[in-house]
Amino acid sequence: MSGFSAPVRASVDVTYACDLRCIHCRTNTGEIPVHIRKRMLTIDQLKEVMLELDSMGTFEITLTGGEPTIRKGFWNLIDVVPELNLSTVTLITNAANHSTAQLDRILDSGIDSIRVSIDGTREKFEKIRLADSYDQVITNSVYLNERVSSFKVLTTVMKTNLENVFDLTDALRTAGIRRQDYILVRAHGRGGRNRLLLTEAETMSLHAAVEKFQRRVPTAEFDLNLNAPYLVPGRAGRPIDDVVMFPYHVRDSSIAISATGDVTMSRLYSSKPLGNVKDQPIGKIWREAQQQLAAEVEEYSEEELRRIFWDFAAAEADETAPPQFTALLDRQIFEGYEVR
Repeated sequence: MSGFSAPVRASVDVTYACDLRCIHCRTNTGEIPVHIRKRMLTIDQLKEVMLELDSMGTFEITLTGGEPTIRKGFWNLIDVVPELNLSTVTLITNAANHSTAQLDRILDSGIDSIRVSIDGTREKFEKIRLADSYDQVITNSVYLNERVSSFKVLTTVMKTNLENVFDLTDALRTAGIRRQDYILVRAHGRGGRNRLLLTEAETMSLHAAVEKFQRRVPTAEFDLNLNAPYLVPGRAGRPIDDVVMFPYHVRDSSIAISATGDVTMSRLYSSKPLGNVKDQPIGKIWREAQQQLAAEVEEYSEEELRRIFWDFAAAEADETAPPQFTALLDRQIFEGYEVR
């Protein structure tokens, strides 16, 4: 039992829709069947979830997707932010097609924590994002970086951009941005199906390069991290007061809520949802799920989690091997797993 009266962090998928078609997309944007899209939570239901999480004492609510801002009703959804008494709201966005007026609307809502996903400098960006919007994303990122207290670029590292990520870091530093996380592409969504996973040797080489960068460049000058829990057995990595990393160290402390309302401890390895917010309040789901959470924590050792999270590509890739559908959304799309 976690002993937490509420999730420390809740990641909420606002939508599965997106204005980009990234080759590594974890939510398979552009492929979501109609029967799943029709069952997404309404804006009012999303508001209720956020208000209840706040009333429970959840420290951070992350709005993600898909691209949250293209959801019809998003601008109405963020009207709820000023009503939250405790929870910090973090928005993850691609920042690809936003006007200054739209960015100001986000800032005016009270959202003061923003993450923008950028996966390479211009040529690599276009190859991965399949869109010519690199300049706009950088411009919007600089604008947001100057106006919120917590801003960070998230960079998914994969076969396609492995040799380019430090070039992007240099470009961000030149632009005045000071925080970036590298995140290893995972086996769910299009990352696995497009054979974008790194080998273990490539991953550990990246890990060593990031550590070298950290020794050379002070955190106050540029805060670069490889967001890779369980990568090195026995090593905790960043301090657990980092709210993003905390759930990996205290594994029954946080939840993910899918766009259709399924609540899981992790999108990656939960064997089944803890519940669905369409059926019962999130507080009741959290209270009644403690036994399942404890069982899942006991079931998955650190080594097993390392195997699941970093399902590295084989040095000699077998292009004929079928992809493993590990994430809930993958199972719903490709294996017909029940959607509420």
